[in-house]
Amino acid sequence: MKRIPVLLIFLMLFIASENVKANEILLHIENNLLARGDKSEETEIKVILDANPVSFSAPPIITNSTSLVQFRPIFERLGLQIRWDEQNQIIIGQKEGTQIQLQIGNPDAIVNGKAVVLPVPPTIVDGNTFIPIRFISESVDAKVEWDEKSRTVIIESKRQYASKDGKFHFTAYGLWKNIADITKSVDTGQMDVSGAQLAIRYFKYTVLLIYSDPKTADSLKNLKLAEYLEHVKKGRNIAKKEIIEEKQTKILGFDAIQIKYVNRNDWDKRIDTLLVFESNSHFYTILNSSYEDTYQSSSKQFQELLDSMTFRET
Repeated sequence: MKRIPVLLIFLMLFIASENVKANEILLHIENNLLARGDKSEETEIKVILDANPVSFSAPPIITNSTSLVQFRPIFERLGLQIRWDEQNQIIIGQKEGTQIQLQIGNPDAIVNGKAVVLPVPPTIVDGNTFIPIRFISESVDAKVEWDEKSRTVIIESKRQYASKDGKFHFTAYGLWKNIADITKSVDTGQMDVSGAQLAIRYFKYTVLLIYSDPKTADSLKNLKLAEYLEHVKKGRNIAKKEIIEEKQTKILGFDAIQIKYVNRNDWDKRIDTLLVFESNSHFYTILNSSYEDTYQSSSKQFQELLDSMTFRET
């Protein structure tokens, strides 16, 4: 009778040991798959340039915490013309104002004649040439961010913009679209952009507008800046209860007034920042409008844009 419990104990120990072995085997297989990169869905790296994905025939890789991608697709998307020196294994990318030179296996690159040390040298994997993506993007003055959650490299290229009258010039990053000829719609944030000296829209539906009003206009004669602001508020139906903030400031060397207010004219709530200033001959309005959920990033972007802006009244 005592033999049965003993057999049961041995059987239970055997099963337990086999389960441990099974778990060890599974763990070993999983680690090997991860090391070989077979868990592609979890380790895949994506690259987005100006809101559009960049396609590669070989997936991006990470080496020593540095993202590397095939050089040709990213060079072409960034507008770089390519030259390849097979004998010396040198890559040259060139566009107006920029020349980049890299050599396979060499951590020293040359950008516009100046030496730059790379975090990881260009390398060849399975016949594909990989280069550090941050280095290349920043060499052409693009912005680069890494989104850990989605494992995405986000690149925004740099472009120059000017108002129709040529008075305003500034730099903006990312995908902006000219909406000056578009009628009032979701593309314009449900705002009438007719008469604007500049009307552009970011891909996340942030809208930037610049207006110019001559002081000789009958409705504007003898107005002071604060009175002009009231004129703008009335024209845009900005109710007092919707104003979040109003303050004196400076812009482009001029005294200005800035208001921040809730805009409920679109399908979803917007937060607008509006600036007015005056020269000897004109009043000017600069308006940045974004949906509430993108307001924080849009405000930062707007300030960077203003910091780059120049104004010249001819």
